[in-house]
Amino acid sequence: MEQIKNDQIVTATDSCSSSMSPTINEKTLTKFEGSDDINDLSIQIERSAKRTELIQSTEKGSTSAKNPAYVEWYGINYSISEDHNVSWWNKIKNSDSKLESGKHVRKIIENIHGCANPGEVLAIIGPSGCGKTTLLNLLGDHVGSKGVQGTITLNGHKITKNSKRFVAYCTQDDIFFSHLTVKETLSYTARLRLPREMSRRDKLKQVENTMALLNLTKCANTIIGDHITRGVSGGERKRVNIASELLTDPSVILLDEPTSGLDSSLALEITTILKEFAVKQKKTIIMVIHQPSSQVFESFDKLMLMADGHMVYFGERAGVVDYLADQGYKCHPNFNPADYILELLNDNTIKQKLINAYTHKTRDDPTGKQIVEKYSRRTRADNQLNNTILNAPVTSERRWEATFLQQLSILTERTFKQNIKISLSKVNISHTIVLTIYCILIWLQIPFSETSINDRIGSMFFGSVVWSFYVLSESVLSFPLDLVMLSKERQSRSYRLLSYYLSKQIAELPLVLFNPTLFTIPVYWASNLLPDFGRFVAYLVVTLLNALTTQSFGYLFGATILNVQKSIIVSLVFMLVSMLAGGFYVRHLPTGLTWLKYFSYVRYSYSLLLQTQFDSPKAQFRCARPGELPAGELSMCDTGDVPMSSIPGISIIENLGLNEIPWYANLIVLLGFCIVMRVLAYYSLRKNSRRNKE
Repeated sequence: MEQIKNDQIVTATDSCSSSMSPTINEKTLTKFEGSDDINDLSIQIERSAKRTELIQSTEKGSTSAKNPAYVEWYGINYSISEDHNVSWWNKIKNSDSKLESGKHVRKIIENIHGCANPGEVLAIIGPSGCGKTTLLNLLGDHVGSKGVQGTITLNGHKITKNSKRFVAYCTQDDIFFSHLTVKETLSYTARLRLPREMSRRDKLKQVENTMALLNLTKCANTIIGDHITRGVSGGERKRVNIASELLTDPSVILLDEPTSGLDSSLALEITTILKEFAVKQKKTIIMVIHQPSSQVFESFDKLMLMADGHMVYFGERAGVVDYLADQGYKCHPNFNPADYILELLNDNTIKQKLINAYTHKTRDDPTGKQIVEKYSRRTRADNQLNNTILNAPVTSERRWEATFLQQLSILTERTFKQNIKISLSKVNISHTIVLTIYCILIWLQIPFSETSINDRIGSMFFGSVVWSFYVLSESVLSFPLDLVMLSKERQSRSYRLLSYYLSKQIAELPLVLFNPTLFTIPVYWASNLLPDFGRFVAYLVVTLLNALTTQSFGYLFGATILNVQKSIIVSLVFMLVSMLAGGFYVRHLPTGLTWLKYFSYVRYSYSLLLQTQFDSPKAQFRCARPGELPAGELSMCDTGDVPMSSIPGISIIENLGLNEIPWYANLIVLLGFCIVMRVLAYYSLRKNSRRNKE
């Protein structure tokens, strides 16, 4: 009786959600009057009515409602090349066998076909590792062309770069910037991807509607978070992922495990929302789902079953139980068909029989094209749409909805908001303050005397190099950590690569300069460096330029390698080599290695810092008194022909061998390194992004 009552509640709720009016049937209220479930029913009906109202509010301007997209694919095969390495020991043990090293081709999916119509939901079900996500990646053109065979079309046309903007892909892994709130995340997506004819106010209104639709309003101002920073829950992250694609009004929505991590009621609500979007806005929805509940299973229109990369079934969802019964596997009436299907496909013997049965059924149609034509409404005579719409290519006149300047502005704002919470976190600021205090205590009021020259030089070198390591450790990770997000947004044609790259430069510029500035200003005056404001400004500028040049090298290593661990190792080795060739630790490099100093940007910044402090008439150092120098060390005042009362700063630079080129030449070279490395980093990132598409 309890199950019957629950079924009645669901039926009443579903009937209300499919209705265009939010009114409640009087008989339904009478049936539940006095019941404990009346409050829950009222809440469900209210949310369903609100959901219908929100979907209808966006239906008028929907692209997919005016230009539906029919997705068809047949003869799909995908294989990858794998390195098969055989150890020398195995070769000896199996000398008579044919074990060989080399590349071997492994088939991932084979002879896959199907179609998805506007207004319908197609579910792809199968055990883990059967190729479901691979097929979804192929349909979204996220794999490239290598190893791919077969035909995939939208309205009978091959997928192009412009048509990919109308295909939304919700990945299984929810990819977001962790320090942005839910509302900020969706707002930036809307401003980048919604039509440029829409005002900013209308775009933000659509964000509000989408959040309300997916019940995200309560967590709108909560950051997304990650495994380190606490943010929204797993279920809310999944809904944000779906919301970020729904609000852009795509014609086709691909979803990989949209209900994973959700409870049964929330999973049902998500699938109900997707179904209503499909029906009311003529969207084509294809989802990979592992183990749906019976109610979720009933919401599907078509079904594809896969096992070990092969087809097991494709057709109407309502016909799968009868099809399995014809193969000798009858599902019990009270059993969830989805659970029964997975139970069959996890049995190796039954799975192989079902694969063979479907292969035998389609033996006269090896690519599956005839089956696609059978189930696709695009080629059916009873389709109410005219041929112009049915065969119209899904494309746009524009490559991007936002202009270049709009992209630059939006991405700069987003990058700054994301990175400021990292760069200027309490930990980083505390680190800078502690380091500043420590350096002040060590180098407090260094006297202008011969005995303290090395201390003065050491403070300048340390102040330069310490921020090189700090900046390098952050900048080298910039592109590798953004790679997944960059690939996702570039696939959806959200923005140009150049606008993304320039926005990184602009947004991170003040952040990378803040901590070195916070450190340099108090340390300079407290350590009693040259008391001249002009020299102080020059010293600060060189320190900041050194940080920016270090950042340029970090960008280059990160954009070229695009691997976190390898990028860190390469950048640290480069930094250590540059530091050793910088002229502080080793003044005279061995023969054959002298060329290293010309490629050490540390040497140019180090020389500039010394020139700002020692190449000045004010830089005069008192000669050492008897007993102040270590035993056996001569004073610089006594090494010349004429005894000196003080040591001029320029003679110190000459003694260090850092007067080879004038200060302006050092400055030009340092600026050159800074600019050239950034240009190379961009082209390296561009080349790697193209390689990922292939």
